[in-house]
Amino acid sequence: MTFETINEVIQVITFFDAGRMRPLRFRWRDRTYRVQTIQSAWHDVVGRYREYHFYVATKESGSFELIYHTGGLSWKIGRVYLDG
Repeated sequence: MTFETINEVIQVITFFDAGRMRPLRFRWRDRTYRVQTIQSAWHDVVGRYREYHFYVATKESGSFELIYHTGGLSWKIGRVYLDG
């Protein structure tokens, strides 16, 4: 598996429950993707803020690393995973 680094700001619909978050859908480059599964999740400390990372597979196609940054309360695509 190879990946391409993107680091673009995106819009994400997220479900919050009992202190946990789960991305459900996101919009990137005028296309909407529905999260089918969260393959992995982790967080990093960046200065005094946290970044929450989600490696997700979508119903439409592809796998993505979605990143939520608590400092700016914003989402971005970190990487897109490509087959081959």
